[in-house]
Amino acid sequence: MKNITIIGCGVIGAMLAYELSKCRITDGLEVTVMEAKSDPAMVATGASLGVLMAVCSAKARGTLVRLRLASLSKYDRLISELTEQTNQDILYNRNGLLNLYRSPNAETTARSLIEIRRKQGFELQWLEHQKIIERFSQWQAEGGLFSPCDRAVHPPQLVKALVSAATENGVKFLWNRPVKNLEDISSDRLVITSGLGSNPLVATFLKNQTQDLLQPVGGQAVRVKVPNLNLKAIVHAENEDGSDINIVPLGDDQYWLGATLEFEYAPLPRQANVTLLLEQAIAWCPTFARAEVLETWAGDRPRPDGFQSPILGFVPNHPHMLIATGHYRNGVMMAPVTAQITKDLLLTGDSDLPWRPFALKS
Repeated sequence: MKNITIIGCGVIGAMLAYELSKCRITDGLEVTVMEAKSDPAMVATGASLGVLMAVCSAKARGTLVRLRLASLSKYDRLISELTEQTNQDILYNRNGLLNLYRSPNAETTARSLIEIRRKQGFELQWLEHQKIIERFSQWQAEGGLFSPCDRAVHPPQLVKALVSAATENGVKFLWNRPVKNLEDISSDRLVITSGLGSNPLVATFLKNQTQDLLQPVGGQAVRVKVPNLNLKAIVHAENEDGSDINIVPLGDDQYWLGATLEFEYAPLPRQANVTLLLEQAIAWCPTFARAEVLETWAGDRPRPDGFQSPILGFVPNHPHMLIATGHYRNGVMMAPVTAQITKDLLLTGDSDLPWRPFALKS
C-alpha cells in the first residue's frame, strides 16, 4: 500500500484526490488530504469565477495552450461523472463564450485563430456587430468570436462534489489541519497544492530562492441582478486599458462580473473597483446600468515569481515530493489536466502530457 498525502484542498487538491480515488484500490493507494481551513475552496478557488476559456484564448499555440485545451476537453465528462455519482447540483454553463472586440482590425487576427483552432479540433465563429445584437442583445462591440466549446463552472460547487465523490471512493480528508513542516508528515509521497500556503513549505528546499515562490495578486468581483438581459452565454471582453472583464450568467437574472487585478497590496474589497467593474460592464452593454449589486468578494491568486505558471512536477532533489500550484488565474481551468499530470508522475514517474517546462529547477 502506497501512502499519498495531498496538502491543500482547493480545486487542484480536490481534483487530484478525486482522480487518485478512482484507481485507489487497483493501484494500492491510501490517499489523505490535509486542509488548513475548516472547509474546501476557501482561498484562491473561492475567489474565482470559474471561466473555462481555452478555445477563445488569444494565444494560438504553445505548451500551455495545449494543456489548457486538453483540460477543457475533460470537463463535460467530468461534470457528468460527478453529477451522476453525488447527485449534487453543479452550476455548469454549456452555452459557450462570446469574446468581444472593439478594434475594427480584430477580424483578421480572429479569422487566423479560427483556422488554427479548426486544425486543433475546436470550432470558433466570427460574428459581425449586427449578428451579435441579434443573438446576444445590445453589446457595444465591432465584432466577436463565439466559442461553443468554452465553458464556466461554479468553483465551490465543483470542489464540494469532488470532495464528496473522493470521500465515497475512500479518500480521507482532514480539516483544520495546517502543515508547518513537511518533514513532520510520514507518507510515501507528498503533493503540495496549497497555493500561497505553499511558500513556507517549499522555502527550505529552494536554497537559491531569495523571495517567496508565489506572490499574491488580488482580485475582485461583484454579483449583480439585471432583469431582462436574458444572457445565457459567458462574455469576455478586453477593455481599452488592457484589462479584461468576464460576465458569467448564474440564472435568475444574476451574473458575476469580474475580476480586477491588484498587484500592490491594499485592503480588499475596494469600493472603487466595484464601481469600475460596473462601469466597464455598462460600457459594453448599457443594460447593466439597471444592475442591482447583490454581493462582492475579493481574494488573492498565487502567481509564480521568477517561474512559469503553473508550477508542476517534483520538488528538486526530493523525488517523493511533488508540487502542483501557482496557476494564477487558471486554477479551475487547468485543474483536470494538472491532476492527470500529477497522477501520472505519482504512479509512473512521468507523463505523456508536457510538464517539464513547468517544473522547478534546482
